[in-house]
Amino acid sequence: MEIKECTYGLKCYRRNKQHFLGFSHPYIENVASRINNGEIEAVMSLGLTPELVEQAQIVAELMESGQLIPKEQQIPETSINKQTRGVKRNASEITETKANQETEVNYLEHKGKQLKFKAPSVDENTSTTLKALEKNQPQKSAGRELNPQQKVEASAPVHYFLCAVANEPETWDQPLTLRFADLFHPSLGLLQQSMQMNFMVELGWLLAQYCQHKVQRKPLLVIYGAESEELLEAKSRVPTINTIRVKPKYPFGSHHTKMSLMYYEDGSLRVVVHTGNLIESDWEDRTQGIWVSPSCPPLLSEAGEHMGDGDSVTGFKRDLLRYLETYSLVALQPWIEKIRQANMSHINVCFIPSSPGSHPIHLGTNERVPRWGHLHLSWLLQQHSSSEPDDTVIMQCSSIGSLGPSPCSWLVGELAVSMAASSGMAKLGQQTVQVVYPCVQDVKASIHGMAGGGCLPYSRQGHSKQAWFTGFLHKWRSESRLRTRAMPHIKSYVRVTSDMARASFFLLTSANVSKAAWGMRTNKGATLMIQSFEAGVLFLPKFIYGGSSFELGRQLILPYDLPLTKYAEGDEPWFIDNMR
Repeated sequence: MEIKECTYGLKCYRRNKQHFLGFSHPYIENVASRINNGEIEAVMSLGLTPELVEQAQIVAELMESGQLIPKEQQIPETSINKQTRGVKRNASEITETKANQETEVNYLEHKGKQLKFKAPSVDENTSTTLKALEKNQPQKSAGRELNPQQKVEASAPVHYFLCAVANEPETWDQPLTLRFADLFHPSLGLLQQSMQMNFMVELGWLLAQYCQHKVQRKPLLVIYGAESEELLEAKSRVPTINTIRVKPKYPFGSHHTKMSLMYYEDGSLRVVVHTGNLIESDWEDRTQGIWVSPSCPPLLSEAGEHMGDGDSVTGFKRDLLRYLETYSLVALQPWIEKIRQANMSHINVCFIPSSPGSHPIHLGTNERVPRWGHLHLSWLLQQHSSSEPDDTVIMQCSSIGSLGPSPCSWLVGELAVSMAASSGMAKLGQQTVQVVYPCVQDVKASIHGMAGGGCLPYSRQGHSKQAWFTGFLHKWRSESRLRTRAMPHIKSYVRVTSDMARASFFLLTSANVSKAAWGMRTNKGATLMIQSFEAGVLFLPKFIYGGSSFELGRQLILPYDLPLTKYAEGDEPWFIDNMR
Protein backbone atom coordinates (compact mmCIF):
# COMPACT_ATOMS: atom_id res chain seq x y z
CA MET A 1 0.00 0.00 0.00
CA GLU A 2 1.35 3.43 -0.97
CA ILE A 3 2.00 5.59 2.09
CA LYS A 4 1.23 9.25 1.50
CA GLU A 5 3.59 11.99 2.53
CA CYS A 6 2.37 14.20 5.36
CA THR A 7 0.98 17.40 3.82
CA TYR A 8 2.31 19.51 6.69
CA GLY A 9 5.92 18.64 5.93
CA LEU A 10 8.32 20.26 8.42
CA LYS A 11 5.38 22.07 10.01
CA CYS A 12 3.91 18.78 11.22
CA TYR A 13 3.25 19.01 14.96
CA ARG A 14 2.17 15.43 15.61
CA ARG A 15 3.82 13.29 18.30
CA ASN A 16 1.56 10.27 17.85
CA LYS A 17 3.34 7.08 16.83
CA GLN A 18 0.43 5.99 14.62
CA HIS A 19 0.72 9.21 12.61
CA PHE A 20 4.33 8.45 11.66
CA LEU A 21 3.34 4.90 10.73
CA GLY A 22 0.51 6.18 8.51
CA PHE A 23 2.26 9.08 6.75
CA SER A 24 5.82 9.49 5.51
CA HIS A 25 8.05 12.36 6.66
CA PRO A 26 11.20 12.21 4.49
CA TYR A 27 13.24 14.82 6.37
CA ILE A 28 12.39 13.46 9.82
CA GLU A 29 13.07 9.90 8.62
CA ASN A 30 16.47 10.99 7.30
CA VAL A 31 17.35 12.53 10.67
CA ALA A 32 16.07 9.41 12.43
CA SER A 33 18.30 7.20 10.27
CA ARG A 34 21.30 9.30 11.24
CA ILE A 35 20.37 9.00 14.91
CA ASN A 36 20.18 5.20 14.64
CA ASN A 37 23.51 5.25 12.82
CA GLY A 38 25.16 7.05 15.73
CA GLU A 39 25.81 10.31 13.87
CA ILE A 40 25.08 12.28 17.01
CA GLU A 41 27.45 15.19 16.46
CA ALA A 42 26.18 15.68 12.90
CA VAL A 43 22.54 15.70 13.97
CA MET A 44 23.20 18.12 16.81
CA SER A 45 24.89 20.49 14.35
CA LEU A 46 21.64 20.77 12.34
CA GLY A 47 20.16 23.15 14.92
CA LEU A 48 16.85 21.31 15.07
CA THR A 49 13.99 22.63 17.17
CA PRO A 50 13.12 20.60 20.29
CA GLU A 51 9.89 19.55 18.55
CA LEU A 52 11.77 18.13 15.54
CA VAL A 53 14.24 16.35 17.82
CA GLU A 54 11.39 14.67 19.68
CA GLN A 55 9.69 13.65 16.42
CA ALA A 56 12.97 12.26 15.04
CA GLN A 57 13.51 10.25 18.22
CA ILE A 58 10.02 8.72 17.92
CA VAL A 59 10.65 7.80 14.27
CA ALA A 60 14.13 6.45 15.12
CA GLU A 61 12.58 4.08 17.67
CA LEU A 62 9.97 2.91 15.15
CA MET A 63 12.67 2.28 12.57
CA GLU A 64 14.92 0.39 14.98
CA SER A 65 12.02 -1.84 16.04
CA GLY A 66 11.26 -2.68 12.40
CA GLN A 67 7.75 -1.18 12.54
CA LEU A 68 8.68 1.59 10.12
CA ILE A 69 10.81 1.33 7.01
CA PRO A 70 11.24 4.52 4.92
CA LYS A 71 9.75 4.28 1.47
CA GLU A 72 13.11 4.26 -0.30
CA GLN A 73 14.31 1.35 1.86
CA GLN A 74 11.30 -0.95 1.54
CA ILE A 75 11.47 -4.29 -0.26
CA PRO A 76 8.37 -5.63 -2.04
CA GLU A 77 5.70 -6.77 0.40
CA THR A 78 5.39 -10.20 -1.22
CA SER A 79 9.11 -10.81 -0.72
CA ILE A 80 8.92 -9.91 2.96
CA ASN A 81 5.86 -12.06 3.56
CA LYS A 82 7.66 -15.10 2.15
CA GLN A 83 10.71 -14.64 4.34
CA THR A 84 9.41 -13.61 7.75
CA ARG A 85 6.50 -14.07 10.09
CA GLY A 86 5.32 -12.38 13.26
CA VAL A 87 7.29 -9.16 12.56
CA LYS A 88 5.62 -5.91 11.45
CA ARG A 89 7.60 -4.42 8.57
CA ASN A 90 5.40 -1.77 7.04
CA ALA A 91 2.99 0.90 8.18
CA SER A 92 0.27 -0.65 6.01
CA GLU A 93 0.27 -3.64 8.37
CA ILE A 94 -0.54 -1.44 11.38
CA THR A 95 -4.24 -0.84 12.04
CA GLU A 96 -5.43 2.57 13.16
CA THR A 97 -7.73 1.15 15.85
CA LYS A 98 -5.59 0.11 18.78
CA ALA A 99 -8.37 -1.96 20.32
CA ASN A 100 -8.23 -4.31 17.34
CA GLN A 101 -4.50 -4.94 17.55
CA GLU A 102 -3.23 -8.37 18.53
CA THR A 103 0.26 -9.57 19.35
CA GLU A 104 1.16 -12.79 17.61
CA VAL A 105 3.22 -15.03 19.86
CA ASN A 106 5.15 -18.06 18.69
CA TYR A 107 6.23 -20.85 20.96
CA LEU A 108 8.57 -23.68 20.19
CA GLU A 109 7.49 -27.30 20.66
CA HIS A 110 9.88 -30.24 20.73
CA LYS A 111 11.19 -31.76 17.46
CA GLY A 112 9.67 -29.50 14.85
CA LYS A 113 6.29 -28.72 16.43
CA GLN A 114 5.40 -25.06 17.01
CA LEU A 115 2.36 -23.76 18.85
CA LYS A 116 1.21 -20.36 17.70
CA PHE A 117 -1.41 -18.38 19.55
CA LYS A 118 -2.54 -14.81 19.74
CA ALA A 119 -2.37 -12.89 22.99
CA PRO A 120 -4.88 -10.04 23.33
CA SER A 121 -3.41 -6.61 23.79
CA VAL A 122 -3.72 -4.85 27.11
CA ASP A 123 -6.42 -2.63 25.64
CA GLU A 124 -8.87 -5.38 26.59
CA ASN A 125 -9.84 -5.87 30.21
CA THR A 126 -7.40 -7.60 32.54
CA SER A 127 -9.33 -10.79 33.16
CA THR A 128 -9.96 -11.43 29.45
CA THR A 129 -6.30 -10.90 28.65
CA LEU A 130 -4.92 -13.19 31.30
CA LYS A 131 -7.54 -15.93 30.90
CA ALA A 132 -6.88 -16.06 27.16
CA LEU A 133 -3.16 -16.39 27.77
CA GLU A 134 -3.72 -19.17 30.30
CA LYS A 135 -6.07 -21.05 27.99
CA ASN A 136 -3.52 -21.07 25.18
CA GLN A 137 -0.54 -21.96 27.32
CA PRO A 138 1.67 -24.44 25.45
CA GLN A 139 2.31 -27.84 26.92
CA LYS A 140 5.72 -28.56 28.38
CA SER A 141 7.97 -30.39 25.96
CA ALA A 142 8.50 -33.95 27.11
CA GLY A 143 11.77 -34.23 25.23
CA ARG A 144 13.79 -31.83 27.35
CA GLU A 145 16.31 -33.60 29.53
CA LEU A 146 17.17 -30.67 31.81
CA ASN A 147 14.94 -28.07 33.41
CA PRO A 148 16.22 -24.46 33.59
CA GLN A 149 17.65 -24.83 37.10
CA GLN A 150 19.54 -27.95 36.07
CA LYS A 151 20.89 -26.09 33.05
CA VAL A 152 22.04 -23.19 35.22
CA GLU A 153 23.76 -25.59 37.61
CA ALA A 154 25.35 -27.54 34.75
CA SER A 155 26.65 -24.32 33.16
CA ALA A 156 28.64 -23.40 36.28
CA PRO A 157 30.86 -21.59 36.82
CA VAL A 158 30.17 -19.47 33.71
CA HIS A 159 26.33 -19.44 33.64
CA TYR A 160 26.23 -18.03 30.08
CA PHE A 161 23.72 -19.14 27.43
CA LEU A 162 22.44 -18.42 23.93
CA CYS A 163 18.72 -18.28 23.18
CA ALA A 164 16.93 -20.99 21.22
CA VAL A 165 16.34 -20.40 17.49
CA ALA A 166 12.84 -21.22 16.22
CA ASN A 167 13.95 -22.37 12.78
CA GLU A 168 16.94 -24.36 14.03
CA PRO A 169 15.33 -27.25 16.01
CA GLU A 170 18.71 -28.68 16.97
CA THR A 171 19.30 -25.60 19.17
CA TRP A 172 16.18 -26.17 21.26
CA ASP A 173 17.54 -28.73 23.69
CA GLN A 174 21.19 -27.71 23.83
CA PRO A 175 22.46 -27.54 27.44
CA LEU A 176 23.72 -23.99 26.89
CA THR A 177 20.44 -22.78 25.37
CA LEU A 178 17.58 -21.02 27.15
CA ARG A 179 14.30 -19.43 26.08
CA PHE A 180 13.20 -16.21 27.68
CA ALA A 181 10.20 -17.94 29.27
CA ASP A 182 12.60 -20.37 30.99
CA LEU A 183 13.57 -17.56 33.34
CA PHE A 184 10.20 -17.92 35.08
CA HIS A 185 10.32 -21.70 35.43
CA PRO A 186 9.48 -22.79 39.01
CA SER A 187 12.67 -24.85 39.20
CA LEU A 188 14.55 -21.52 39.49
CA GLY A 189 12.34 -20.44 42.39
CA LEU A 190 8.73 -19.58 43.22
CA LEU A 191 8.40 -16.10 41.77
CA GLN A 192 6.97 -13.40 44.02
CA GLN A 193 7.68 -10.35 41.84
CA SER A 194 10.01 -9.25 39.05
CA MET A 195 11.48 -6.28 37.22
CA GLN A 196 12.34 -5.95 33.53
CA MET A 197 14.67 -3.23 32.22
CA ASN A 198 14.82 -2.87 28.46
CA PHE A 199 14.58 -0.66 25.39
CA MET A 200 11.63 -2.05 23.41
CA VAL A 201 8.78 -4.02 24.98
CA GLU A 202 5.77 -5.81 23.45
CA LEU A 203 3.62 -6.20 26.53
CA GLY A 204 1.35 -8.92 25.11
CA TRP A 205 4.36 -11.06 24.23
CA LEU A 206 6.01 -10.40 27.59
CA LEU A 207 2.88 -11.42 29.51
CA ALA A 208 2.69 -14.58 27.43
CA GLN A 209 6.18 -15.57 28.60
CA TYR A 210 5.11 -15.23 32.22
CA CYS A 211 1.90 -17.08 31.45
CA GLN A 212 3.78 -20.21 30.38
CA HIS A 213 4.54 -20.83 34.04
CA LYS A 214 1.39 -19.19 35.46
CA VAL A 215 3.14 -16.25 37.11
CA GLN A 216 1.53 -13.53 34.98
CA ARG A 217 -0.39 -12.17 37.99
CA LYS A 218 2.74 -11.51 40.03
CA PRO A 219 3.78 -7.85 40.48
CA LEU A 220 5.90 -6.66 37.56
CA LEU A 221 7.87 -3.43 37.17
CA VAL A 222 8.88 -2.54 33.60
CA ILE A 223 11.53 0.14 33.00
CA TYR A 224 11.73 0.87 29.27
CA GLY A 225 13.08 3.31 26.71
CA ALA A 226 11.14 3.24 23.43
CA GLU A 227 7.86 5.14 23.38
CA SER A 228 4.83 2.86 23.77
CA GLU A 229 1.20 3.89 24.24
CA GLU A 230 0.46 0.29 25.21
CA LEU A 231 2.88 0.49 28.13
CA LEU A 232 1.63 3.91 29.17
CA GLU A 233 -1.87 2.45 29.55
CA ALA A 234 -0.79 -0.88 31.02
CA LYS A 235 -1.39 0.01 34.67
CA SER A 236 -5.06 0.83 34.06
CA ARG A 237 -5.55 -2.50 32.26
CA VAL A 238 -3.34 -4.81 34.33
CA PRO A 239 -3.20 -3.62 37.96
CA THR A 240 -0.19 -5.78 38.86
CA ILE A 241 2.01 -4.04 36.26
CA ASN A 242 3.86 -0.77 36.79
CA THR A 243 5.56 0.73 33.73
CA ILE A 244 8.02 3.64 33.65
CA ARG A 245 9.62 5.13 30.57
CA VAL A 246 13.16 6.47 30.99
CA LYS A 247 14.30 9.18 28.61
CA PRO A 248 18.03 9.90 28.91
CA LYS A 249 19.04 13.50 29.42
CA TYR A 250 20.70 13.62 26.00
CA PRO A 251 18.42 13.67 22.93
CA PHE A 252 20.25 10.90 21.05
CA GLY A 253 20.89 8.49 23.88
CA SER A 254 18.56 5.64 24.80
CA HIS A 255 17.64 3.38 27.67
CA HIS A 256 19.28 0.36 26.06
CA THR A 257 19.94 -1.84 29.12
CA LYS A 258 18.52 -5.37 28.97
CA MET A 259 18.29 -6.86 32.44
CA SER A 260 15.82 -8.89 34.53
CA LEU A 261 15.52 -9.19 38.30
CA MET A 262 13.49 -11.94 39.94
CA TYR A 263 12.53 -12.01 43.62
CA TYR A 264 11.30 -15.29 45.07
CA GLU A 265 9.00 -16.34 47.90
CA ASP A 266 11.93 -17.58 49.98
CA GLY A 267 13.48 -14.09 49.95
CA SER A 268 16.17 -14.94 47.40
CA LEU A 269 17.02 -12.85 44.35
CA ARG A 270 18.33 -13.59 40.85
CA VAL A 271 19.83 -11.23 38.25
CA VAL A 272 19.78 -11.88 34.50
CA VAL A 273 21.73 -9.74 32.01
CA HIS A 274 20.94 -10.39 28.34
CA THR A 275 20.96 -8.76 24.88
CA GLY A 276 17.39 -9.02 23.56
CA ASN A 277 14.57 -6.52 23.43
CA LEU A 278 11.36 -7.84 24.96
CA ILE A 279 9.77 -8.40 21.58
CA GLU A 280 8.89 -11.62 19.78
CA SER A 281 11.21 -11.21 16.80
CA ASP A 282 14.29 -10.75 19.00
CA TRP A 283 13.79 -14.09 20.75
CA GLU A 284 12.69 -16.19 17.79
CA ASP A 285 15.26 -16.27 15.00
CA ARG A 286 18.06 -14.00 16.19
CA THR A 287 21.11 -14.88 18.25
CA GLN A 288 20.93 -13.48 21.80
CA GLY A 289 23.17 -13.94 24.82
CA ILE A 290 21.98 -14.54 28.40
CA TRP A 291 23.83 -14.56 31.72
CA VAL A 292 21.91 -16.00 34.68
CA SER A 293 23.18 -15.40 38.19
CA PRO A 294 23.05 -18.09 40.85
CA SER A 295 20.31 -17.67 43.44
CA CYS A 296 21.21 -14.95 45.95
CA PRO A 297 19.75 -15.74 49.42
CA PRO A 298 18.99 -13.13 52.09
CA LEU A 299 21.99 -11.80 53.97
CA LEU A 300 20.37 -12.68 57.27
CA SER A 301 20.88 -16.34 58.05
CA GLU A 302 18.18 -18.55 59.58
CA ALA A 303 19.89 -18.06 62.94
CA GLY A 304 19.59 -14.30 62.50
CA GLU A 305 23.31 -13.79 61.88
CA HIS A 306 24.29 -11.04 59.44
CA MET A 307 26.56 -12.27 56.66
CA GLY A 308 28.59 -9.09 56.01
CA ASP A 309 27.86 -6.74 53.09
CA GLY A 310 27.09 -9.62 50.76
CA ASP A 311 29.33 -8.42 47.94
CA SER A 312 31.75 -10.60 46.01
CA VAL A 313 35.40 -9.97 45.20
CA THR A 314 34.23 -8.75 41.78
CA GLY A 315 32.27 -5.83 43.28
CA PHE A 316 29.17 -6.90 41.36
CA LYS A 317 26.72 -5.82 44.06
CA ARG A 318 28.40 -2.46 44.59
CA ASP A 319 28.35 -1.63 40.87
CA LEU A 320 24.79 -2.85 40.34
CA LEU A 321 23.55 -0.70 43.22
CA ARG A 322 25.30 2.47 42.10
CA TYR A 323 23.95 1.93 38.59
CA LEU A 324 20.33 1.60 39.78
CA GLU A 325 20.70 4.62 42.05
CA THR A 326 21.49 6.87 39.05
CA TYR A 327 17.88 6.49 37.87
CA SER A 328 16.53 8.39 40.91
CA LEU A 329 13.21 6.52 40.59
CA VAL A 330 11.01 5.95 43.62
CA ALA A 331 9.74 2.69 42.08
CA LEU A 332 13.30 1.33 42.09
CA GLN A 333 13.89 1.89 45.79
CA PRO A 334 12.28 -1.41 46.93
CA TRP A 335 14.48 -3.28 44.44
CA ILE A 336 17.57 -1.42 45.59
CA GLU A 337 16.75 -2.46 49.14
CA LYS A 338 16.22 -6.09 48.07
CA ILE A 339 19.67 -6.09 46.48
CA ARG A 340 21.22 -4.54 49.59
CA GLN A 341 19.72 -7.37 51.65
CA ALA A 342 20.91 -10.11 49.24
CA ASN A 343 24.01 -12.22 49.63
CA MET A 344 25.82 -11.88 46.29
CA SER A 345 29.20 -13.00 47.56
CA HIS A 346 29.23 -16.01 45.21
CA ILE A 347 28.69 -14.03 41.98
CA ASN A 348 31.89 -14.37 39.94
CA VAL A 349 31.39 -11.75 37.20
CA CYS A 350 31.85 -7.97 37.20
CA PHE A 351 29.03 -5.56 36.34
CA ILE A 352 29.83 -3.11 33.52
CA PRO A 353 27.35 -0.21 33.50
CA SER A 354 26.95 2.89 31.34
CA SER A 355 24.89 5.78 32.68
CA PRO A 356 24.25 9.06 30.80
CA GLY A 357 26.34 11.98 31.91
CA SER A 358 29.52 13.94 31.50
CA HIS A 359 31.66 12.06 34.00
CA PRO A 360 34.80 13.90 35.19
CA ILE A 361 38.22 12.31 34.86
CA HIS A 362 40.64 13.59 37.51
CA LEU A 363 44.04 13.73 35.88
CA GLY A 364 47.28 13.66 37.79
CA THR A 365 49.62 11.22 39.47
CA ASN A 366 46.64 9.48 41.07
CA GLU A 367 44.33 9.53 38.07
CA ARG A 368 40.77 8.75 39.07
CA VAL A 369 38.65 7.46 36.20
CA PRO A 370 34.86 7.37 36.17
CA ARG A 371 33.55 3.89 36.86
CA TRP A 372 31.31 3.88 33.80
CA GLY A 373 31.50 2.66 30.23
CA HIS A 374 34.80 1.67 28.69
CA LEU A 375 36.84 3.37 31.43
CA HIS A 376 35.27 1.15 34.09
CA LEU A 377 36.12 -1.87 31.95
CA SER A 378 39.68 -0.57 31.60
CA TRP A 379 39.99 -0.10 35.38
CA LEU A 380 38.88 -3.67 36.07
CA LEU A 381 41.21 -5.12 33.45
CA GLN A 382 44.13 -3.19 34.92
CA GLN A 383 43.35 -4.68 38.32
CA HIS A 384 42.56 -8.26 37.44
CA SER A 385 43.62 -9.24 33.92
CA SER A 386 46.83 -10.26 32.19
CA SER A 387 47.63 -10.06 28.50
CA GLU A 388 50.21 -10.93 25.88
CA PRO A 389 51.75 -8.48 23.37
CA ASP A 390 50.11 -10.13 20.36
CA ASP A 391 46.60 -10.43 21.81
CA THR A 392 43.64 -9.53 19.60
CA VAL A 393 40.48 -7.74 20.71
CA ILE A 394 37.36 -9.01 18.94
CA MET A 395 34.29 -6.76 19.01
CA GLN A 396 31.02 -8.36 17.93
CA CYS A 397 27.92 -6.19 17.56
CA SER A 398 24.57 -5.62 15.84
CA SER A 399 24.88 -1.87 15.33
CA ILE A 400 27.71 0.54 14.58
CA GLY A 401 27.89 4.21 15.46
CA SER A 402 29.75 7.15 14.00
CA LEU A 403 33.41 6.28 14.67
CA GLY A 404 35.23 9.26 13.19
CA PRO A 405 37.45 9.86 10.15
CA SER A 406 40.15 7.35 11.14
CA PRO A 407 40.65 4.28 13.37
CA CYS A 408 42.53 6.41 15.90
CA SER A 409 39.60 8.81 16.27
CA TRP A 410 37.88 6.49 18.74
CA LEU A 411 37.70 2.78 17.82
CA VAL A 412 41.44 2.04 18.18
CA GLY A 413 42.51 5.24 19.87
CA GLU A 414 40.02 5.00 22.75
CA LEU A 415 37.74 1.94 22.97
CA ALA A 416 40.41 -0.61 22.03
CA VAL A 417 42.92 1.01 24.38
CA SER A 418 40.55 0.30 27.27
CA MET A 419 40.00 -3.25 26.07
CA ALA A 420 43.76 -3.75 25.83
CA ALA A 421 44.30 -2.77 29.46
CA SER A 422 45.83 -5.29 31.82
CA SER A 423 48.14 -5.48 34.80
CA GLY A 424 50.99 -5.52 32.29
CA MET A 425 49.48 -2.60 30.32
CA ALA A 426 50.18 -4.14 26.91
CA LYS A 427 49.31 -1.75 24.09
CA LEU A 428 47.27 -2.54 21.01
CA GLY A 429 47.80 -1.40 17.46
CA GLN A 430 45.31 -1.22 14.62
CA GLN A 431 46.03 -4.77 13.40
CA THR A 432 44.96 -6.29 16.72
CA VAL A 433 41.33 -5.18 16.55
CA GLN A 434 38.77 -7.25 14.65
CA VAL A 435 35.03 -6.64 14.38
CA VAL A 436 32.34 -9.26 13.70
CA TYR A 437 29.39 -7.81 11.82
CA PRO A 438 27.33 -9.53 9.08
CA CYS A 439 28.08 -8.78 5.46
CA VAL A 440 25.37 -8.63 2.80
CA GLN A 441 25.80 -12.30 1.89
CA ASP A 442 25.44 -13.31 5.56
CA VAL A 443 22.05 -11.63 5.70
CA LYS A 444 20.89 -12.99 2.35
CA ALA A 445 21.64 -16.51 3.61
CA SER A 446 19.88 -15.95 6.94
CA ILE A 447 16.64 -17.60 8.04
CA HIS A 448 14.50 -14.75 6.75
CA GLY A 449 16.74 -13.64 3.89
CA MET A 450 17.04 -9.91 3.32
CA ALA A 451 14.35 -9.24 5.93
CA GLY A 452 16.70 -10.75 8.50
CA GLY A 453 18.77 -7.57 8.35
CA GLY A 454 16.05 -5.55 10.03
CA CYS A 455 17.91 -5.74 13.35
CA LEU A 456 21.15 -4.36 11.86
CA PRO A 457 20.59 -0.59 11.49
CA TYR A 458 23.86 0.47 9.84
CA SER A 459 23.46 2.83 6.87
CA ARG A 460 25.44 3.25 3.68
CA GLN A 461 25.58 6.99 4.28
CA GLY A 462 27.17 6.53 7.70
CA HIS A 463 29.67 4.00 6.36
CA SER A 464 30.72 6.33 3.54
CA LYS A 465 32.20 8.62 6.19
CA GLN A 466 34.25 5.81 7.72
CA ALA A 467 35.07 3.55 4.79
CA TRP A 468 38.29 2.59 6.61
CA PHE A 469 36.10 0.49 8.92
CA THR A 470 35.68 -2.22 6.25
CA GLY A 471 39.26 -3.29 6.88
CA PHE A 472 38.34 -4.38 10.40
CA LEU A 473 35.24 -6.38 9.48
CA HIS A 474 34.70 -10.15 9.64
CA LYS A 475 31.68 -12.24 8.72
CA TRP A 476 29.15 -13.77 11.08
CA ARG A 477 29.92 -17.49 11.27
CA SER A 478 28.50 -19.67 14.05
CA GLU A 479 28.52 -23.23 12.73
CA SER A 480 29.74 -24.57 16.08
CA ARG A 481 26.69 -23.10 17.81
CA LEU A 482 24.29 -23.82 14.87
CA ARG A 483 23.47 -20.14 14.52
CA THR A 484 25.10 -18.93 11.32
CA ARG A 485 21.63 -18.30 9.83
CA ALA A 486 20.33 -16.56 12.98
CA MET A 487 21.46 -12.96 12.64
CA PRO A 488 23.32 -11.69 15.74
CA HIS A 489 21.58 -9.26 18.03
CA ILE A 490 24.03 -10.36 20.72
CA LYS A 491 26.87 -7.99 21.61
CA SER A 492 30.11 -9.47 22.92
CA TYR A 493 33.75 -8.53 23.33
CA VAL A 494 36.75 -10.76 23.96
CA ARG A 495 40.56 -10.60 24.03
CA VAL A 496 42.19 -13.70 22.57
CA THR A 497 45.73 -14.97 22.10
CA SER A 498 47.32 -15.11 18.66
CA ASP A 499 46.63 -18.85 18.31
CA MET A 500 42.95 -18.27 19.17
CA ALA A 501 43.20 -20.89 21.92
CA ARG A 502 42.83 -18.72 25.04
CA ALA A 503 41.02 -15.57 26.15
CA SER A 504 41.90 -13.15 28.95
CA PHE A 505 38.36 -11.77 29.25
CA PHE A 506 34.87 -12.08 27.78
CA LEU A 507 32.13 -9.46 27.97
CA LEU A 508 28.41 -9.90 27.28
CA THR A 509 26.57 -6.57 27.10
CA SER A 510 23.81 -4.48 25.61
CA ALA A 511 26.43 -1.99 24.34
CA ASN A 512 27.12 -1.85 20.62
CA VAL A 513 30.23 -0.32 19.04
CA SER A 514 29.25 3.30 19.57
CA LYS A 515 30.36 6.37 21.49
CA ALA A 516 26.88 6.84 22.93
CA ALA A 517 27.04 3.41 24.55
CA TRP A 518 30.66 3.23 25.72
CA GLY A 519 31.46 6.90 26.15
CA MET A 520 34.07 9.15 24.59
CA ARG A 521 36.62 11.47 26.11
CA THR A 522 35.66 15.14 25.77
CA ASN A 523 36.91 18.50 27.04
CA LYS A 524 40.51 17.62 26.16
CA GLY A 525 40.25 14.30 27.92
CA ALA A 526 38.84 15.73 31.15
CA THR A 527 35.43 14.06 30.95
CA LEU A 528 33.83 10.88 29.66
CA MET A 529 30.59 11.63 27.83
CA ILE A 530 28.03 8.78 27.84
CA GLN A 531 24.59 9.20 26.32
CA SER A 532 22.87 5.82 26.89
CA PHE A 533 22.01 3.42 29.68
CA GLU A 534 23.76 0.07 29.09
CA ALA A 535 24.55 -3.01 31.19
CA GLY A 536 26.94 -5.91 30.74
CA VAL A 537 28.80 -8.62 32.63
CA LEU A 538 32.55 -9.17 32.47
CA PHE A 539 33.95 -12.72 32.77
CA LEU A 540 37.50 -12.80 34.13
CA PRO A 541 39.42 -16.11 34.45
CA LYS A 542 40.85 -15.01 37.79
CA PHE A 543 37.41 -15.06 39.43
CA ILE A 544 35.87 -17.98 37.54
CA TYR A 545 38.61 -20.59 37.20
CA GLY A 546 41.44 -19.10 39.21
CA GLY A 547 43.79 -18.80 36.23
CA SER A 548 44.97 -16.06 33.90
CA SER A 549 43.06 -17.17 30.79
CA PHE A 550 40.04 -19.13 29.57
CA GLU A 551 40.59 -22.22 27.46
CA LEU A 552 38.38 -21.49 24.47
CA GLY A 553 36.03 -24.26 23.44
CA ARG A 554 36.14 -25.87 26.87
CA GLN A 555 36.05 -23.31 29.68
CA LEU A 556 34.47 -20.62 27.51
CA ILE A 557 32.52 -21.09 24.28
CA LEU A 558 32.17 -18.00 22.09
CA PRO A 559 28.95 -17.30 20.17
CA TYR A 560 30.84 -17.40 16.83
CA ASP A 561 33.55 -19.50 15.19
CA LEU A 562 37.30 -19.00 15.41
CA PRO A 563 39.37 -18.24 13.45
CA LEU A 564 37.26 -15.40 12.07
CA THR A 565 36.38 -15.16 8.39
CA LYS A 566 37.57 -11.83 7.02
CA TYR A 567 35.49 -9.97 4.45
CA ALA A 568 36.57 -11.02 0.96
CA GLU A 569 37.30 -8.56 -1.81
CA GLY A 570 33.99 -7.08 -2.90
CA ASP A 571 32.20 -7.86 0.36
CA GLU A 572 30.53 -4.97 2.09
CA PRO A 573 28.82 -4.70 5.46
CA TRP A 574 25.07 -5.08 5.65
CA PHE A 575 23.31 -1.74 5.23
CA ILE A 576 19.71 -1.20 6.21
CA ASP A 577 19.42 0.55 2.82
CA ASN A 578 19.49 -2.92 1.21
CA MET A 579 15.87 -3.49 2.26
CA ARG A 580 14.50 -2.02 -0.93
